[in-house]
Amino acid sequence: ALRRSRSEKAARIEVLEREVDRYHEALHAADEQTGLTYRELIGELIGVEAAGPYLNAAALRPLLARLDRGGVAALDETCAPLVRLWLDANYEDSPLAVLQGFAVDAAVTESLHAGLAAIAMAERLRDDVVARGAPMFDLEEVEPHQAWLNAQAGALRELPDAARADLRAWFDLFQASGALAPRSQALIAEAGNLERALGALDSAYHDASLFTALNGLPEPKRAARFAAAAAAGTPAATFMQRLSLGRWRSRRVTRAYLAGLGQAAEDGDFRRLAAALALEGELRPLRQRVGALQQALGASEPNAAATLHDLRQAVRAMAAALASVSPAAAAILAAPRRREAEAIARMGTRAAVDHLLAGYELAFARLAARQASAARLNALAAWFDPAWMASCAKAIEAHASNQDRLAAIVRRLPELAAYQRFRARAAVLSPQALQAFACLRPHATAIAALPASDREGLVQRTLQRESLLAWRTRFEAQWPELEFEREEIARKVASLAILDAEMRTLNRQLLVADIDAGRLGTATAWESITRLRGARALRLREILDQGAELGLMRLRPVWLMNPDVASRLLPLRPGLFDVVIFDEASQMPVEHATPALFRARRAVISGDEKQMPPSSFFSSRIDGDDDDSDAGNIEETTDAARAAHADQWNRRDVQSCPDLLQLGRSVLPVAALQIHYRSAYRELIGYSNAAFYNHTLNVPARHPDDEVRRAAPIEVLRVDGVYEEQTNPAEAERVVAVLEQLWAQPADQRPSVGVVTFNRKQADCVEDAIRARADEDPAFLQALHRERDRTQRGEDMGFFVKNVENVQGDERDVIIFSTTFGRNHQGTFRRSFGVLGQAGGERRLNVAVTRARNKVILITSMPVNDVSDWLAAGRAPATPRDYLQAYLDYAAKISRGDLDAARSSQGRLGQQARRIWRSGADGPDGFAASVAAFIRSLGHQPIPAAQDGDAFGLDFAIEHPETGLFGIGIECDAPRHPLLARARAREIWRPAVLGRSVPRLHRVSSVSWYGRRAEEEARLRHAVEEAMGMGLRA
Repeated sequence: ALRRSRSEKAARIEVLEREVDRYHEALHAADEQTGLTYRELIGELIGVEAAGPYLNAAALRPLLARLDRGGVAALDETCAPLVRLWLDANYEDSPLAVLQGFAVDAAVTESLHAGLAAIAMAERLRDDVVARGAPMFDLEEVEPHQAWLNAQAGALRELPDAARADLRAWFDLFQASGALAPRSQALIAEAGNLERALGALDSAYHDASLFTALNGLPEPKRAARFAAAAAAGTPAATFMQRLSLGRWRSRRVTRAYLAGLGQAAEDGDFRRLAAALALEGELRPLRQRVGALQQALGASEPNAAATLHDLRQAVRAMAAALASVSPAAAAILAAPRRREAEAIARMGTRAAVDHLLAGYELAFARLAARQASAARLNALAAWFDPAWMASCAKAIEAHASNQDRLAAIVRRLPELAAYQRFRARAAVLSPQALQAFACLRPHATAIAALPASDREGLVQRTLQRESLLAWRTRFEAQWPELEFEREEIARKVASLAILDAEMRTLNRQLLVADIDAGRLGTATAWESITRLRGARALRLREILDQGAELGLMRLRPVWLMNPDVASRLLPLRPGLFDVVIFDEASQMPVEHATPALFRARRAVISGDEKQMPPSSFFSSRIDGDDDDSDAGNIEETTDAARAAHADQWNRRDVQSCPDLLQLGRSVLPVAALQIHYRSAYRELIGYSNAAFYNHTLNVPARHPDDEVRRAAPIEVLRVDGVYEEQTNPAEAERVVAVLEQLWAQPADQRPSVGVVTFNRKQADCVEDAIRARADEDPAFLQALHRERDRTQRGEDMGFFVKNVENVQGDERDVIIFSTTFGRNHQGTFRRSFGVLGQAGGERRLNVAVTRARNKVILITSMPVNDVSDWLAAGRAPATPRDYLQAYLDYAAKISRGDLDAARSSQGRLGQQARRIWRSGADGPDGFAASVAAFIRSLGHQPIPAAQDGDAFGLDFAIEHPETGLFGIGIECDAPRHPLLARARAREIWRPAVLGRSVPRLHRVSSVSWYGRRAEEEARLRHAVEEAMGMGLRA
């Protein structure tokens, strides 16, 4: 059941942690295009909006979304300085764009204005002409049309109505068809021919009494009657002709015909009939021709009974009509506007002629107006773009108005000088800059409303803000986790904390209860190896050897012993332990660790290469560490000697490796422990963190500077005692005085204390001074005994006096240093510091100065400026005495409360490791600055507490007015640090550790601060007031 419950909780922890981590990763994932994280983007967005007024110019976002930060910065630098000129130019979609580029002065402006006024007047007149109505046609020239009108207009207008009607009817006859002549020519010729043919006939032959009868005779009968009548009417020349049977027959037939017609039948009547019949015979073909002519001219059906007189009149009338119509048709056919002129013939009215004349009048007026406008337009060619000129000319030709475009230009002429200046600048601007200005044009009024000095900043902020908003949209599309609400994340973190605590409880229960009894030996077997007395009692090594088979390692899986004990007690069996952990490996010779390594399947080697090496190694190299001769100082030896020392420290050969840690580092993967828990004040570890660990240690202690000054975690007491015979008695006496002061407190309030000296003889000197004081003062003696036997939670915390060689592994609340060295009786100070001045001396120093939990009291007689030349040289420390001088200088600054100087000196001690903290090391971003401003508005001073950028840094902390300590720490979003990559470390472990020095933490969400400011401000106000003990304000 425990395992099932554990598996279930583990699965839930994984899900919750993954979701919280996804949000954290999304918040800090860098955008490839801009290099920004979402957190940085929101911070900048808040900062931009807080910096001053800005415009809501969403139209910029599609443009800015394509740019990176450099592109936006370039756009800022390009556009912002030009904003005043751009505003005055009114550049976008300006009608002035049709102008050519030219320098502008008063004369140019006046000339251009006059030219525009002239064409504007011409265009108004032209528009008036155009407004007179739609024309029949337009003309491109005057002369041919005017000449035609002068020659023909009067005649056409005065044409008789009959002729006008004939013209309408016959006009098509006067038009040629391709290469063929017009039919009118043949008809006119035919009319003439008919007129002549009819004129040649003798009208005397016409007999009205006979015409109707003769006209009705078919041609054969007419011809027969004519022949008979002619024969009958011909007088007989001879007697024989008179007796001719044919003649008598002709006379009989003719007489009978005349009698039938009621006519006389004498010889003269015979001849009259013959003449009438002959005339009818001649008229019949002419009558057909006249009928054909009439049909061609659209007359009524020809009269088959027409007399010669009728035919002559008809032909004469047709000839006269054709003669009247022909000039008019010719005039129309010769008209320059033939199509419109044909309308005269088609309509056949005088109104049609008048309409054409009116059309010509309007066309002449339009042509004159166009020509006038074109002339005025051409006068502007030097100022305007050819394309615009062509467009205006095209409008003139199309009778479209140019007044609007001209009026627009005239209205904007006051902007001409600014426009032309900006236009010259625009020629070298990028398309993005021009597009940005175009997007800003709708906001020109708002920009112009600001003082000129504020406009540049407004445009910069607008461009920056809109670019950030555009990138924000891309972020949120790529990382849906950013839509998580703060409350949702908080609920997940709370659930995760509960599950994590439950999991720890289950793990403890599992360690106790999850022992498989079936895999343990029997009670009898256990009895045989656990018998402690008697002949059959086993030695401890035998118990361990046989107990391993019975399940001893399952009952007691963890064993704590040193390598020597492990070698003597544990069975010599490979892989006896799954894991063997070596602590303080830098002090363990390789040969001592080998037996334990043999018994391990895996090994974890823990140690600090910046601390003490194995004491046996040092005893072999430095037998005279108390000797203050110059021979022991590595910086004063030859290059060969220094190389030999370095070789001894850096060998990787197993047999010559100085310690297990060095061996492990050469062959095993390395993981650094980056959390420092011991020091209650950061200043206690600050020197070592900078000098030896490149600022990689993360320290959860956080205190206001005033509290640090009050507590003085490092206190320097200058004694300036005389250094003689490798001791400093004055410092020893001062150590005793400090102990008296500390032990004068009630027993339950006394700190644990240790004394560290820089050599063994000084330690003995201190011990002698303590004993002397104890002999004199019973209370001091009682306190000494009590403190030497002191324990805390089962751990030895007794008072000690040690030198730097054997203090590693110890820690106390207060460490009293006696630096021992100083000037001798002659006032001479020698730069000889025993083991501290020799190779690896800085490692001994590092051990010594990191033993205190709460306070270091440095009792010294050393003239700091004379210890080394490091302070004067301004370089990084390189020799042991450089490190010693650096620490003494750092301690003095902390002691006198010059914390800024102390922190500054840390920068010289080692290379600053790259930190990932918030939005950078240059100061708070816009989000943090906004939060700080709000805290100040509540009447509190936000103190930045993340200068060093470690995992326990806080954006701000607020000092409690009563305690002087930090009452609340404020985080602007979750911290970002490699140690805090997982949610449990970031959200559970870190707050718990920080809680030792900062009792309350409050996190402000950047997303909520931007999107729901009032709600986040209310939460922050409540948290601050509650932490300060003020409660909620009414």
